[in-house]
Amino acid sequence: MSIITAPETPIETAEQIAGAVAGGNVVDVWRGWVNWGPYNNWVNYPITWNVITANSTVLVAASEIDGNNVRFLGAAPITVANIVPAAGLVTVKINVAWSSALRIRTDIVVLN
Repeated sequence: MSIITAPETPIETAEQIAGAVAGGNVVDVWRGWVNWGPYNNWVNYPITWNVITANSTVLVAASEIDGNNVRFLGAAPITVANIVPAAGLVTVKINVAWSSALRIRTDIVVLN
């Protein structure tokens, strides 16, 4: 299996970053996203974001996007396989199971 790595990409615009109300043992909740592509097959997507620590819980969803960055349900299976947080970084392994490269969006929720 060949795995490529997409360029490291930060979450940095105010529109991409939003806090939410926390509770229980969660102090902070953050939501962001990155538009990627085009890629296909197995890809490691490194996302830099200063709210992420090695102890963060990071949830990631992936979906195909069109030329206007609008998500849609296409025919290609897109699978999130691994999510590995580190200091200021999360690396997400995603399989875009399609014969040609597609643009995708990763939506990220960080719980600290």
